[in-house]
This record gives sequence, structure tokens and C-alpha cells, in this order.
Amino acid sequence: MSLEERKRYIARCPRCSQCKWMPAPKSQEFAPICPSIQYGNFHSYSAGGKGFTAYALAENRIGVSEEMLRSVYACTMCGACDTACKTNFGDNVEPLDTLYALRNAVVAKGHALPAHLDIMETLRREGNPFGKPRNDRGRFSKDLGLKDITRDRAEVFLHVGCSMAYDESQWPNLRFGIDLLKRAGIDFGVAADAELNNGGLAYDLGFQDEARELARANIELILSSGATTLVTFCAESYAAFKNIYPRLGLSLGALRVVHITEYLGELFQNGRLELDTGADAIVTYHDPCKLGRLSEPYEPWNGEWRTVFNVVYVAEPPRKVLFGIDGNYEAPRQLLRMIKGVSLVEMQRSREVSYCCGAGGGAKEAFPDFAAQTARDRLAEAETTGASLLVTACSTCQRHLRDVAQETGAKLQVKGLLEFMSESALSPTESRGEKIP
Repeated sequence: MSLEERKRYIARCPRCSQCKWMPAPKSQEFAPICPSIQYGNFHSYSAGGKGFTAYALAENRIGVSEEMLRSVYACTMCGACDTACKTNFGDNVEPLDTLYALRNAVVAKGHALPAHLDIMETLRREGNPFGKPRNDRGRFSKDLGLKDITRDRAEVFLHVGCSMAYDESQWPNLRFGIDLLKRAGIDFGVAADAELNNGGLAYDLGFQDEARELARANIELILSSGATTLVTFCAESYAAFKNIYPRLGLSLGALRVVHITEYLGELFQNGRLELDTGADAIVTYHDPCKLGRLSEPYEPWNGEWRTVFNVVYVAEPPRKVLFGIDGNYEAPRQLLRMIKGVSLVEMQRSREVSYCCGAGGGAKEAFPDFAAQTARDRLAEAETTGASLLVTACSTCQRHLRDVAQETGAKLQVKGLLEFMSESALSPTESRGEKIP
């Protein structure tokens, strides 16, 4: 949706500042929900403030200034403002859609940040945001004897994602997950060097046309494989497949899309895998934005708004409202609970109102001080739970929170879910012949 089309939604904003706060907060200390306003400490950094900016830009009442760009891009695009707003106003305002349109409009006017232009250049050249060689994407799979799904048929298309494919520190976790699939007898394959970036980051940065090109290429690659299920290790890809692609008018059709945490949970529940031992630890779980509220399936809507009693706006036909509640929250927790000796404690801001780690939306690359501040706030919250370990199912969150924890001397450790699971002994049970789709 264009910025011009977003004007009617922006005009409905009641200026309540609900986008800044967690609905029904449990304490004043952890009431804030928006990392951007905590950093900028000025209304223009909030979703409501960005709405003012977007409306003025659409009306050609303002130009693009350095401070405006800071307020627009010192933002992780975590979607927490959207969840908070919709708690009270449903789909009348939808601030996240406005943020997407605002960034797209800024890019169209030629004002993208240098750090983001660098990211896009590496995406175009090498197919990943890190500038790593395109032909190194599948290096993690060397000597693993995996099917090349671009040549050989398999029931499951295993999508790895840029972060785990290129970050060698993640390879033991990746290979552990792959080993579990092998133990369970799953017929799967990988695209290796042919795998593509999901396009989600390009969309977040405001390069929607290029995101659409990447999405189309991904859909063609995945559907041509003939797989019936798409399993991804990547939280960003999971969100892209389920939420961003439909926003772009694209679809993976009837293909089943699941995150590795969901798929492994099914294998355990069906007796294809089991945990033999456990770990004595108090653990708190960090819900990644992309795996949680931003993975809620998006349904395109074609309809009209009508006014009831000159006040209430009603969508005809009714449209699905994304409250963030249908993200992947339970699967990672179920895997943690399967580990004997683990005591799982929740942070005050969790599930659909989880606080962002600070690494997303191009924020870390453009404003590293902002990203670090957000991570410190999240770690401080985690420490109040009494946990000795923070676990997350997103490799980007894991890396960012771990690095900031080490820099600041935080008391608790940060680990990925697969990393933590690998520390427990796992063994396969005999296959009972169940088919896991």
C-alpha cells in the first residue's frame, strides 16, 4: 500500500501514545514496548510520530532531513507498536503498514541511508547481506551427504537462511538440527549454493521492488523442487514466507511452511526422536520478533471502508486483523520443556508483546548504539527473572544478545535453542512408520 493510501489510516490515529507502551504492563520498569522511542526520547521516534512524518511527506509539506531519517530508521521494525495499537483500535490505524510505506517512499525519493545502500549492494552482488561469496552459501553442507533438492526430489525443502549458512559459529547448531532430521528418517534436501535470500530485509529497509524480485525467485526455486513441505531454520525467512510475501501479492500456494522448532516438536511428539538426559538450568526464553508477531500469516484484503454513526469505521467485507497472537510461540517452549531439569521462567514482555533484541530492520547496521541500547534493556529484563540462561530460536537475536551480554558483563549466558538442545543427549527411536508431512 502506498503512502498516499495510508493517509486515511494515519488520520484515524487518536494520538493516545498506546504504540509506546505494553498493553496491561506488569511493572513501570518494563512498560515500554517501542525501542525506538526509548532511544530517541522524542515523539517523532514513536509509531504515532512517524505517522505524522508519513502524512506530511505524502502531502509534500516537508522534505527529507537528516534528523527525519534518524527517526525513521532508528527503528527495528519489530511490530510491537502495531500489536499495542491494535489492542485498542483493531485495524483502524495499523502503524506497521505505515512504517513500511514510509520507508518505501523515502527510498523512492533517493534518501536511503548509506549503510542500507551497502546492504542492498551486497544483496544484489552476492545474494546475502554480509558480502560473503555467493558460492560459499552451501559450504556448511560439504561432506554431509545431503540431497541437492534442485536435482533430486525430496518431500521436504530445507531452507537454511543467510545467517546460519554464512556464520560458521552457527554451523554446529545447524548440523545438529540436520542430524536430528536424518535420525528421524526425514526425506529432505537443501539448495546449498542455489539457495536465495528471502527478501525480508530488503522489504524492511524500504526496497519493496527488489524484495518482490527476490520473493518471486524464491517461490520459483522452492515450488519447482516438488517438495510438499518447506522447513526453515531462519526466523526472518519464516516471517517473509508467511507475512511479507502475501503483502507483495505473492504466495507459496498450498506448500506447508514450518519453522524448524515446529517440525522438531512434531518429531518428538510422534516418537521419532526422544531426549535421554537433560540439563539443570533456570531458563528464560526470548521471543524473536520475526518468529513471533511478525510471522502471523497475512491475508490480503480487497474491500471498502464504510462509516457507521459518522464515527465508527467498518471494513466490508471483514478483514483479518493481525494482533500478533498467531506467531510461533509455543513450539520453542515445548522443546525447552522436553529437556529434563529445565525450569522455564517468563519475562514480563513475552510472546506477542516481546521486547525486541535490537538487531533487526537495518538498525544495527545504521545505528549500532541504538541496537546495543535495546539489547541491554532486554538483557536487564531477562536478569530480573532469576534465570542463568537466555535462550532464543533466532540466530540473529542470539548473536546480537550474546555479543552485547559479553561486552557489558551480563550475568546470564545467551544461547540458541538448538545449541542448548545439543548439550542434552538425544537418540532416535525406531521409526514407527508415521509419515511426517
